Amino acid sequence: MRSSEWVTTVDRSARAPASDGEKVACIERLFSRHYAALVRSLCFVALDRDLAADAAQEAFFRLYLKWDRISEYEDPMGWVYRVAVNRCKDHRRTMARAARLLERMAGSMDRDGPSWTPEIEFKDALRRLPSRQRTAAALHYVAGLSVEQVAAAMGISGGAVKSHLFRARESLRAQLGAGS
Repeated sequence: MRSSEWVTTVDRSARAPASDGEKVACIERLFSRHYAALVRSLCFVALDRDLAADAAQEAFFRLYLKWDRISEYEDPMGWVYRVAVNRCKDHRRTMARAARLLERMAGSMDRDGPSWTPEIEFKDALRRLPSRQRTAAALHYVAGLSVEQVAAAMGISGGAVKSHLFRARESLRAQLGAGS
């Protein structure tokens, strides 16, 4: 998706619709245009397709609940991306706390994994990236968002996004032995 396609300003006639039917129609249009790309990018943020889909659906549900306010934003989809990314981050924090608790309770966890494949190596390399680098890379390279759009979705500056993207590329290059 090109960055010019991502910015979705809701036209003035669609703002603050008179009926629930018009509200639903506006949200359905946004959903049909952006859901697949949102889930694809969140897969790399969350490293879990089901969680990515859940986060995207929850973000659109929250959009529905807050439509009267969010429809007035210049870029409602930026808000949806930010809510979805935050949902993924919340889930990862919860899972990390649960894993630490289990490790304390059981001593250590067995982590027998499947046999090696390039996809597993890449996924493991992504998993080792710091959260902000992984999130920036997923939104920029998978969703096709511009640096400015990633910055808005993550709530950071464009310079910080560029820094995260640079560090992510360097780390992945080193981990995967590419470009040596």
